[in-house]
Amino acid sequence: MIAVNDAGSTPTTESHGPCLVGHISDETAARRGAMVAHAMATVRDTELLLAESTTTPPADDVQLPADHRDAYSQSATAVAGASDVEPAVDQRNPSALVMERESRPSLLSGLRGTDAERLADRTDVLTVDNRGDVETLASILVPIAGGRHSQLAVETARAIAAANDAAIDLFHVVETEGAASRERGEQILATASTALGEFENVDTWLYEADSAADAIIEQSEYYDLTVMGAPTVGPLERFVFGSTSTDVQQDADSSVVVAHAHSP
Repeated sequence: MIAVNDAGSTPTTESHGPCLVGHISDETAARRGAMVAHAMATVRDTELLLAESTTTPPADDVQLPADHRDAYSQSATAVAGASDVEPAVDQRNPSALVMERESRPSLLSGLRGTDAERLADRTDVLTVDNRGDVETLASILVPIAGGRHSQLAVETARAIAAANDAAIDLFHVVETEGAASRERGEQILATASTALGEFENVDTWLYEADSAADAIIEQSEYYDLTVMGAPTVGPLERFVFGSTSTDVQQDADSSVVVAHAHSP
């Protein structure tokens, strides 16, 4: 999944469709979304598209954070768009979509699944929020549990870190005691670390706690950004039993980018 152009250290190994930024109304979320999209478009060596609404300022007027490196900034093409980005996804066939996340989904949307989950049937989706400081980005927490969503989270964190000279901490929580659980956690961390390629400013952390969600929420306070995979269970099961990713999205004080990997 990871493909880096001249701004990185790993040669591009596959062709990607464009990176599309949906209409984001909140200024802080829009700046964070632009930062994520510019980094991903550069790393994937692909076109950057900005969906524009006739009721808001042009998307290419959104200012990138001060720490964002010029090498990870792309010239962008504006495309017609509105609050509903789905038609642009159908027309442009992006490899990644960056969109604003609902802060507190309604009961009905929680049962049906979010827009990001629906759109992940067609493309990778990265959701951003409006929490925290968008100017400074020196450290990124990446909680991982294995699977395709965590894989996309690692790729996204690597792109953001490279664009901002930030450090990455790969974080896996072991909730069950025993050597087998620790061994599995160490393997998950090793796989994620390998996926980062030659990226050097990274550390791994195997953490034991009763609740993965509580551990991630607590540790996220010490980082500028958290990037994590989307829930791995369906809407109904998530509604009944809860989800680590959903709990972190709702209760973390700092900003969280959530990665929904494409699942055709």
